[in-house]
Amino acid sequence: MKRREFLHKGSAAMAVAALASCRHVVDWKRLRLVAGANASELERTVLVDARALFEAATGSPVALVDETAEPGAFDVLVGTPESSSRVRPIASVASGAYHVSGSPPLVTISGADAEGARNGLYAFMEELGFRFFRDGDVVPELRGSAALELELELEASPAFRFRGDMIWDNYLGPRRYCASVWNEGDWDRALLYMARNRLNFLEFYPPLEHVLHTVFPEAKGLDNGSVLKSEAKHALAKKVLARARALGIECMYVLSYGAFPEPVRALYPDLEWRNGFLCAHQPELMELTKKTWQVLVEELGTDHWYAIRHRGEEEQVYSDPCRSVTKAQGFLQAFAAMEEVDPEARITVWTWGERIPDLFEEFPANVRAVHIRHGMANVFGDRGEGREQSDGPADLPPERKWLSGQFTVFGGNETLLQTGWCDAATLAKDAVASAADPSCEGYFQWPEWSNTSVWLSDVIAKLAWSPTREPSLDAYARERHGALAEPFLAGFRPLLRAGNARFMNPPRKRLLVPFFLAAASLDVLREVRAGALTMMEHLDASSPRFVRDFVDLYTWLALRQAQTFEADAYLSHVEGESVTFEAARATWSALHAVLEQVPELGIVEAARSVAREGILADGVPAVEDAFWTLGCDFYRGYPLVMSPEAVELVYLDQLDRLETLVKDAHERGEVAALEEPGWFWHDFPDASWADAVRKLPSEDAVRFESVMRERLRLALSEPSTPPTARKLTLDPTLLELTLPEPRDTAVLP
Repeated sequence: MKRREFLHKGSAAMAVAALASCRHVVDWKRLRLVAGANASELERTVLVDARALFEAATGSPVALVDETAEPGAFDVLVGTPESSSRVRPIASVASGAYHVSGSPPLVTISGADAEGARNGLYAFMEELGFRFFRDGDVVPELRGSAALELELELEASPAFRFRGDMIWDNYLGPRRYCASVWNEGDWDRALLYMARNRLNFLEFYPPLEHVLHTVFPEAKGLDNGSVLKSEAKHALAKKVLARARALGIECMYVLSYGAFPEPVRALYPDLEWRNGFLCAHQPELMELTKKTWQVLVEELGTDHWYAIRHRGEEEQVYSDPCRSVTKAQGFLQAFAAMEEVDPEARITVWTWGERIPDLFEEFPANVRAVHIRHGMANVFGDRGEGREQSDGPADLPPERKWLSGQFTVFGGNETLLQTGWCDAATLAKDAVASAADPSCEGYFQWPEWSNTSVWLSDVIAKLAWSPTREPSLDAYARERHGALAEPFLAGFRPLLRAGNARFMNPPRKRLLVPFFLAAASLDVLREVRAGALTMMEHLDASSPRFVRDFVDLYTWLALRQAQTFEADAYLSHVEGESVTFEAARATWSALHAVLEQVPELGIVEAARSVAREGILADGVPAVEDAFWTLGCDFYRGYPLVMSPEAVELVYLDQLDRLETLVKDAHERGEVAALEEPGWFWHDFPDASWADAVRKLPSEDAVRFESVMRERLRLALSEPSTPPTARKLTLDPTLLELTLPEPRDTAVLP
């Protein structure tokens, strides 16, 4: 093995130069992992995980022994001064800090605390060639005997005390993205990804059906749930939380103050309700909330972290609110209720969509802010424009503790490679600015869906540990794809170089976007197509990680190419030409054919996967209704992420209707005028392009719902066996269609 220096520079990290190297012949079959005599649950949990990874790498059993065992030929001792008599205190006292030192026959990994021991162990494994990604791991071959030139001397600590993720399970849809359809194995992979990447914080949405059924046993239907049986969902949550805590991940419960489901509301018909919220001027709100939160904490345990989402009072965009108290007064009620339930509560409130600093000026000093960087101004108006937030802290008093949350997805019809505020360079600038503020305690990702962009997740995990202004796509490519790094970069480098997305809109309200015909937009599309062709040449010799990345890239370029052809055909029609939409149709059809080959991207396949677990709520119609509403039709169709069903039943149908509209108008010697759009967001370099955006004809909504409900009903009632992996087949003609000529501007009726 080549000598590696293994110096990891982190914010607030003290890295000491490596000692002079000395060659050792290491027999990987004699590798042992050594735990302290008083090892914590966290230390033992990650040692068990590391043993499995090392066994995969070495092809041999790896012993896990106590430090009282006789010394071996190659021992890796992991612990803290509290857990092991052989581990000395390290210089850094920061939680999560670690020190790695020594060489075979003994490497010692010392943590400032148990989390630090965990972090040091996985950092050591990365030095040996392991890499940990959301969708799988890179496991090196450590076989037989090897000459190892390695002596380690490293100490590092994280820039942010809390580093992590938010896994949101509000939507139903493709299994890859929607935690609502995850089983225990899916959750375990997500939590292991976090632990292995030295993350320690998770915003978690606790299921409340079982809790509410316990508090309100007379309420009808709470024992069933909307998709899973309440008991089953509750049991899964308990397992997930226990596993997270065993891996050193603290969980913050996200809670709404005032919201209760209909069966509970029915018990109190004489109280004043508004859109599911109990109006806060009534003392019953605090009483019912405290009962609910008390049972929640008793049933699921707590790490004393809570995010209060208060949507029942004034100035809320999601509902017609109660206005009997101010929003600040409602929050103060929630704080008081939570502190009675948990006197050690660490309460947070999001800045997202709020008026700051006004709201926070009324809060106690111990309430933390979670500053959600959203990336679009006037987000709830008809047209969001440009950038909303600056880097670093929000406009809050300097003594207010806060955490930085990165909202990395906003377009359900985007393919999660580009969004409005989250290319790597943008994230890095904010991380550096946030780390420089001593009041900032944490840095985490809010991906809205889960397991979305592997690249951005990797960037955020690294930035949370050690902010840098220049995340390296090249280094990421080498770590993830090894010898196939250059083909990967051929496809992704032009897209990532382009930076933040310039346009987004809700997927079922798809728009015609002439900006995609601008020269710069066409240049990006042309470069990405060339890169995709390069990636295609290597698919047969690639890993599942490479195939996933290719499908993501292919999806981005197909979506962009189809929209480009649509815009060009329509503008040609406006100019009086007879046009065809065949290039757009061929592109959509090719994309549909690819997405159908990836089961975890299908909405119907997600329903099958849930049904296979055998814990569906009673009544297929109710579950079918939940999948339709929360997977396809909730909030103006917003959750409809890119899936084969979306292409087949929405996007192709919209194209057919556009073509019919245009051809009929042309035969009459007229121009088919399209409506001006509803909501969309843009960051066009020339704002005049926004005036040319138009609304495409809507799909046949009745047919879409009918077909989807029928497919969901069948999937839920007769779940098939899990799909088997198969080789991806492609039609390269998509990448060979002649692109339109660029346009400098567009004027539409």
